[in-house]
Amino acid sequence: MLPSPGIVGTAETRVILMQDPYLQDALKQFDKVTLALVGIGTVEPSHILANSGNAFPSDELDMLRQGNTVGDVCLRFFDEQGHPVETPLNDRVIGMSLQELKKVRCTIGVAGGKRKHKAIRAAICGGWINILVTDYETATFLAEHK
Repeated sequence: MLPSPGIVGTAETRVILMQDPYLQDALKQFDKVTLALVGIGTVEPSHILANSGNAFPSDELDMLRQGNTVGDVCLRFFDEQGHPVETPLNDRVIGMSLQELKKVRCTIGVAGGKRKHKAIRAAICGGWINILVTDYETATFLAEHK
């Protein structure tokens, strides 16, 4: 377990939290991870997420859209080709970087549904996942859009 929020309000808060010895111990384990189970998100939050108050504010969503962002894994965003999209949000995320994730031998992405098609395809193109658990409709889309 990573004893922290996935994203914090400011880069300064992240710097302070990163000094915590319990968090540092957990972060040191990233090099030892051999299996990761990750979700694949989209820039547009689901209705449930948007209504929960856990979605990014509209100005940050606009910034992601302007960077041609289609999805994220571990709150690390990428474009339609799977290339990382660098934004100030990266300075607020506490967790694995995409480069650290790519070193994991087995990264299982779990996602499905039409609204996530582009994000899932981009996660595969970027090499951010190497196994996918999904639904039939998404598998068919991916087979048709190699």
